[in-house]
Amino acid sequence: MKFVEQFDAWVYQTWKKFKGLTEKQQQFTYCLLILLAFFLISLINEQADNNAMWLDGSWKGPSDVYLIKSKKDECQYWDIKQNDFFLMENAQIAVNSSKRNIVLTKTSGNTEYHIIKLDRKRIILQIFNNQKKIKELGLERND
Repeated sequence: MKFVEQFDAWVYQTWKKFKGLTEKQQQFTYCLLILLAFFLISLINEQADNNAMWLDGSWKGPSDVYLIKSKKDECQYWDIKQNDFFLMENAQIAVNSSKRNIVLTKTSGNTEYHIIKLDRKRIILQIFNNQKKIKELGLERND
């Protein structure tokens, strides 16, 4: 409770100081706060960009179950199984991936698996062969 009181007092004192500034100084302070907010959002977004751990797990389709598993904790190599049958082993995340659109591929292969995150429990799995889409599935997390 003491922390809340101290924080409240600090906010009140800061607000009084802010109100004592001239209009130009207040505008400058607003600009700095907006720039700081954009910087923090960009920093957080950049740090979360390569985190694909949300993908790790079992995903259920209309008739099949897909298991997408990371090898080790680094999320560097991935295995994709369909009903316990390996579709791709040791796949890597391609350079053109983002947070919501992950591309798993092998350097020696022509097949790519594009995974588009819709929300926490739903994805779209697109299978490309020689840069042509051959299949698209809506999958849900199989808890």
